[in-house]
Amino acid sequence: MKYLAACLAVMATPAFADCPDPNREGPNYASNGADLIIPQVWEARAEGDLVAPCTEWTETGLVSGEMAGFLPEAPTAVFDLDGLGPHILQVRAVAECRPILAVRSGDGLWFFGETKNGKQEVTLWGAPDGPLQVWMGAETPEGCDGLIELETYDR
Repeated sequence: MKYLAACLAVMATPAFADCPDPNREGPNYASNGADLIIPQVWEARAEGDLVAPCTEWTETGLVSGEMAGFLPEAPTAVFDLDGLGPHILQVRAVAECRPILAVRSGDGLWFFGETKNGKQEVTLWGAPDGPLQVWMGAETPEGCDGLIELETYDR
């Protein structure tokens, strides 16, 4: 009977998320494509408790390569963007430690940072208006202070 009770308790315990969760809330900001021609910067902490890349991303072939470190479960920031149509959007993570970056556009597509000039960058051609979720993690779980930069370029 004790065995059955233990099994039921384990089954009733919610599973911990392996991947960042796009359904979680994060700090919200708003901007538009024209304003981002001049780069905008937001302070953030590069940290996380989820190992990156997460199992689901690697098993489905969604991500490979440079991503190695830790990401938070909830987005570091959520940007409500409009007027992106005529622009290329660049998202950058800059931090005192080695940052890692994951971005999810309003149409549900995932993008992952590449290291350029000591920063992690994601370039989105044809990014849709709407929410842009950004996860900024770090190579180590302790993390460090950092910045999220958004900038647009005319096509």
